Amino acid sequence: MDKPTSKKQANVRTLILAAEFAVFLAIFAQISIPFGIVPFTGQTLALGLFASIARPKISMSTVGLYLILGAIGLPVFAGGSTGLTVLFGPNAGYLFGFFVYVAVVSLVIVKYHRWWQIGLVNLVAALLQLLLGTIVYALWIHVPVIQALYAGMVVFIPLAIVKVIIVTLVATKIIQRFGIFK
Repeated sequence: MDKPTSKKQANVRTLILAAEFAVFLAIFAQISIPFGIVPFTGQTLALGLFASIARPKISMSTVGLYLILGAIGLPVFAGGSTGLTVLFGPNAGYLFGFFVYVAVVSLVIVKYHRWWQIGLVNLVAALLQLLLGTIVYALWIHVPVIQALYAGMVVFIPLAIVKVIIVTLVATKIIQRFGIFK
């Protein structure tokens, strides 16, 4: 097989996986429980799962596609919300923080993928994503970041830990079962 065809096939495979993961993310976003200023959703659970088993290019493409789908009007965000007002509103930092989350996780997991490494990097990424979301939210509503930290981040830490445990268990099994990263 010549090199250009092989590269084309790899690009098509990346796009297909990114589209599949974006659908997965959109479905999990509909699992939403009102909780503080931002709902508790399945989004970050899905985010951690695909970031832990996919290469960085696929993970970043997934988030980009997901945000584009929401921006153009498909109801993919939490609770079926959609549009530029969601994407660039008070919760923008949480949504764009998805890039930070998947970048941190997928870049580390490619090299280090023992169960405790998966858990640790997902926890760090979740905290960074929550912090970015909180900072943008605080700026949006014109309150000091310190004041917004509790409502926008601290209250979500126990839930983030539960999600990280689930992601760690599932991703470890998937990596072992399918020989990912070998």
